Amino acid sequence: MSEGNAFSKGYLYADFLLDPSAIRCTRSPRGNLILHIGRREYIDLNIRRAFPLEDKNRYIGFFLQDGTELGLLDDPEQLEEASRDTLLQELDKIYFRPRITAFNSLDEEFGVLRGHIETTSGPRPLEIRGYRKNVRMLSNNRAIIEDVDGNRYLIDDWPQLPQRIREILGL
Repeated sequence: MSEGNAFSKGYLYADFLLDPSAIRCTRSPRGNLILHIGRREYIDLNIRRAFPLEDKNRYIGFFLQDGTELGLLDDPEQLEEASRDTLLQELDKIYFRPRITAFNSLDEEFGVLRGHIETTSGPRPLEIRGYRKNVRMLSNNRAIIEDVDGNRYLIDDWPQLPQRIREILGL
């Protein structure tokens, strides 16, 4: 890392783990997330969960817009309360993922799945193209579906779905 940056001053545990005592998360007047590492501020950044479905509140990566990694936060619980709350609120906005509670209808025509579902965020129309790659099984009998608009929906227990729905989805 270059001489004189925040990381050469001991704000990392290792080459990539951020020291939670050296960082704070706040918001700009426009509501954008600001990461403070020591005396440096990073405003235009991306944050990502390393394991968004398996361990969503551990291992949070901070990246500049050009993709440069600032570092990885092992556990947001180690942050002071205001920073932790700000970070977790931002992650919830980014990783908004409603759960499917029921399939009201689902049919396949010419390789496109269309139907209507009930979710934890209310009823939604559903259209999936290329469903072989947009319906994925996860661990613990979960599955994730991505629709044509890029929305992702979680199924908590796909073996409990009606057989016809499982067959159409390829589960």
